[in-house]
Amino acid sequence: MIAALKAKAPLFRTSATSWKRCLSSGHKDVAESNSSSSSIAILGSDVPCNSMASKEYLPDGTSPTPNRRAMLHQHDQQPSDPEDPTEPSFYSENVDRYAAKDHQRVTLRSLLHMCEPPLTREGLLSNAQYLCRERPVRYAKRVKLFQQLPYIVNLNPHINEVYKIYYGNFEESRKFPMVQSTRDQEQFVDMLARQSRVLRDIMPDIARGFYECQRYFGTDERSRFLDQLIKMRIGLRLLTSQYIAQYHQYQATLNGEYEKETENHRYQGIIDNRLYLAEMVHLCAQSVQAMCDMTYGQAPDFIIDGQTDVSFRYIPSHLHYMLTELLKNAFRATLLVAKDNNKHRPVLITVSEGSGRVAIRIRDYGGGIPLKIHPRIFDYSFTTVTHHSMDDEPLPGSTDGTLGSSSGAQPPIAGLGFGLPMTKVYAEYFGGSLNLISMEGYGCDAFIELPSIDLTKAPKIQI
Repeated sequence: MIAALKAKAPLFRTSATSWKRCLSSGHKDVAESNSSSSSIAILGSDVPCNSMASKEYLPDGTSPTPNRRAMLHQHDQQPSDPEDPTEPSFYSENVDRYAAKDHQRVTLRSLLHMCEPPLTREGLLSNAQYLCRERPVRYAKRVKLFQQLPYIVNLNPHINEVYKIYYGNFEESRKFPMVQSTRDQEQFVDMLARQSRVLRDIMPDIARGFYECQRYFGTDERSRFLDQLIKMRIGLRLLTSQYIAQYHQYQATLNGEYEKETENHRYQGIIDNRLYLAEMVHLCAQSVQAMCDMTYGQAPDFIIDGQTDVSFRYIPSHLHYMLTELLKNAFRATLLVAKDNNKHRPVLITVSEGSGRVAIRIRDYGGGIPLKIHPRIFDYSFTTVTHHSMDDEPLPGSTDGTLGSSSGAQPPIAGLGFGLPMTKVYAEYFGGSLNLISMEGYGCDAFIELPSIDLTKAPKIQI
């Protein structure tokens, strides 16, 4: 299934071997990306939208002359697979046409109302038709983001693979007929679920690709691209997951099982109306302990204190991701210190609530963050894990091996520098924040504040 999706994409065919051969030629050109601002009409208002532009580069690292550019584009129009002469070129008119359309954004209030009872067939059909129109537009804009990267970056096999998946999803979404009937909705939900599964684990490839390509464009350009890509990813996943949940809850209503499906109205689609903070912290901490045991053969203890009976309204998968990333950093730092002095103190996790927001502090005694690298901790691809060469093939789940591992398969404790910047994007998506305070030589406090998702703030947020 994944192979079929990737095969549809028209990006140049590359391999790890050809990529490394390209790198070995010693190119050090960095593409100059400029951020421009345009205005997109969204639900009757003008919303600024950043777009990226970049110079065009040939495989030898040079910028093409008009004649060479014409030759390059002529080559692009040739099918990359001689057995499939109908395969489209890298620059697709369909992508350009859909990417030029405006986002039809929805408010968080609309997202919440999607799964409010009573659920009706008309409401379900209306939301399906909205997604049927909107998904190819959003996928096309993501494909354009990749096309605007420096040429040599798009040749990277990891980024190439992700591009193929996005392009395949765009083509499938574009060709899917408008949903009109119950049978159409069943097929539509199947497609949404399948595409979501394919996209679920693309971030390791993104991280690996950008780790390898960081020499080819600056930190600001890389951060701008990745922030925009991840926000697009969050938005479309929210819309898709909420519709799938609405579909299943509507089916449960028809079968008289709505209360069971929603756990007595606890869940409004994918949103948990009573998300118990301490329970989620405990679940994530136990999961990270298991990772540490598998990777290092030991794991630090943890203590949860504060207002441990707090509940709020939020998306469980978002909170789970953020907590896991922060706890991995704290647990790993604790164990690295323990390696030197044969003892470690437990990680302290404090939870609290106030003014429609919840706060979590994760305190470790792992020696803190060195002052010289503190300004870079939210940079993509920045990591304290040492990779000796590109041929080492480190994965986002790999470790530096200093504490040893009893298994060849290493859980995701540390890797390619995406954990903290992605956590920050997730925290800020609904108006929250993430801050780190370090005392070098002693330890680090990570503070995350999150708003309860409710209708009083919902109108301010568009997805």
